Amino acid sequence: MCGRFSLTQEIDAVAGAFHADVAPALTHHRPRYNIAPTEDAPIVIAAPGGRRAGLMRWGLVPHWAENPRVGPRMINARSETVARRSAFRESFLARRCLVPADGFYEWENRPSGKQPYWIHLARRDIFAMAGIWSAWRSRTGSRLLTFSVLTRDAPEPIRWLHDRVPVILPPHSWDDWLARGTTPAALHAILGGAEPPELNLHPVSRSVNRAGYDEPDCVTAVDPDD
Repeated sequence: MCGRFSLTQEIDAVAGAFHADVAPALTHHRPRYNIAPTEDAPIVIAAPGGRRAGLMRWGLVPHWAENPRVGPRMINARSETVARRSAFRESFLARRCLVPADGFYEWENRPSGKQPYWIHLARRDIFAMAGIWSAWRSRTGSRLLTFSVLTRDAPEPIRWLHDRVPVILPPHSWDDWLARGTTPAALHAILGGAEPPELNLHPVSRSVNRAGYDEPDCVTAVDPDD
């Protein structure tokens, strides 16, 4: 699964990487080093004339859910079964997004405790995780926008750390992934063809283990305590 991720770039860099207009809610966005479930994060969706970056909460809440408390259980969706799960199917078919990131975290169990690793591209470039999103309305009419990150089998070099990784979509597939009219067969082909790029990783501070700790040293390499 993907339980934390980072987006350490300024919003202008995100907009440039995705050729996206920026919603007013992102005007004061700052670099994020440890995005956790139930927190808001920049998301890119299709918009008239192109793409639009806005904020959504991590942890998908289906529109039919009684309340948003299901969100923390819906942070990830398996790409192999997303079209068959009732919580995800409608969003997969009609509401897909790109989740900008420049790294994500996984943990190794060690004698001294859980050791986090930051996983990223060689040049620490921004990449796009495949996502789906939903709009939920409360009884008072307020709207909550939420998303989930799709995952797939991990590549062999990092399988020792975790057996799943986010689906990272190559840029040439972004338009078809976002387009409302893309057929289910084409969507599955996009997911099946999105082979993980070469990923680098290194151990980082155990401060990352604390949701809410969001400082630049989250991604700095350290020597494990043991």
